[in-house]
Amino acid sequence: MKIVALTGGSGSGKSTILKGLKEYFGTEMTILSLDDYYRPKCDLPVDSQGETNFDMPEGINYVDLVRDMITLKSGEIVELDTYTYNRSAMISERIKVEPAKWLVVEGLFALYDDTVREMIDISAFIDASVETRLERRKHRDLTIRGYSPDEVQYQWDNHVRPADIKFIEPWKGKCDVVINNEEHWEHGLRELIYKMESI
Repeated sequence: MKIVALTGGSGSGKSTILKGLKEYFGTEMTILSLDDYYRPKCDLPVDSQGETNFDMPEGINYVDLVRDMITLKSGEIVELDTYTYNRSAMISERIKVEPAKWLVVEGLFALYDDTVREMIDISAFIDASVETRLERRKHRDLTIRGYSPDEVQYQWDNHVRPADIKFIEPWKGKCDVVINNEEHWEHGLRELIYKMESI
């Protein structure tokens, strides 16, 4: 099993690239999302206003993530709970993740942990402008997750952008592939697939 890390800021389009990879590799690829490794909400950091901050790497349980990566790499199935944090509730679903030729680890902080990075064979950064990402974030959080415009803007200004600058954007120049997801993202997807098939 080879492991790919897929990172990029909120709204950069990681899901789009994941979909393209899945369509190409099919059952030869499996996915672990960092969204499913958040610690319980009561254990997540809060800001000076008492608001939960989902955009800090310490919110991720990397011990469990590494354990599951090792399990999959050894050829065994992993069972985990997937989570969606909406404004009014947390939705979870129990799933099975089966080992495959390729494992994609995706999320904001996919490259933050030293142990995870040591296991990675290829890293990809999904890039888009701040303005584009904010518009995508607004669409998701307003129409799907039930947040108000003020809440979305507050999170963006106080949580998302500071995390971008400190923890995510520095990896852009260090990844094996950078995919521009403003337009013509298919070119970057093809480059990533080529690199994957070359190792």
